[in-house]
Amino acid sequence: MVSDPSGGPLGDVKVTMSGPVSRDARTERGRIAFENLPAGSYRLRFDREGFISLEREVIARGGAPIDVNVTLTPEPPPPPAPVAAIPPKPPAPALSTEPVAIDMTAFIEKNYVGRGSGKTSPLACTAGGLATLIQVKDPIIEHAHADADEFLYAIAGEGSVRAAGKDQPLRAGVFMMVPRGVPHIIVAVTRNPLMLLSIRAGEHCSAQ
Repeated sequence: MVSDPSGGPLGDVKVTMSGPVSRDARTERGRIAFENLPAGSYRLRFDREGFISLEREVIARGGAPIDVNVTLTPEPPPPPAPVAAIPPKPPAPALSTEPVAIDMTAFIEKNYVGRGSGKTSPLACTAGGLATLIQVKDPIIEHAHADADEFLYAIAGEGSVRAAGKDQPLRAGVFMMVPRGVPHIIVAVTRNPLMLLSIRAGEHCSAQ
């Protein structure tokens, strides 16, 4: 007799017998009988999908009936699939809290655009904005800064900024503010580069 842990009969259990003779059959309503066995020691194996297999040793004694009662235990559910660990976000780079002072004349001499078409050199960077030196020879195509207001101060040269359908002439000493999101074009109008101090307020930047 084969049953489950609650005592209910288990059908379709494959019972394999090995010993002086070998046989196999499946239970019906938990029961199975092997008859006309010669005396001897037998090993019985009970298998059913979803249950832990079980083996039992019995000794047959010349035709005397032997009752064998076994209980099959359900297989434990498979362990849950491991959840991939989410790597922690890398810490934000530590931005300097030290004030920055730059000799612009020396900086321009060291980073002069020369024969290039233009050059942008970082000056300083904080969590709330960044400052760059922009040297313009060829026009800077139309662009916009979605997250920053741009403050432009002309250091040297001549040019213009076209924004919101208007051209604003630039020369040394002229200041201009371009609101965030406003497309604009920067053009130099002489052979010498137009040099601008650009401060983009509100734009996040990485440590320099």
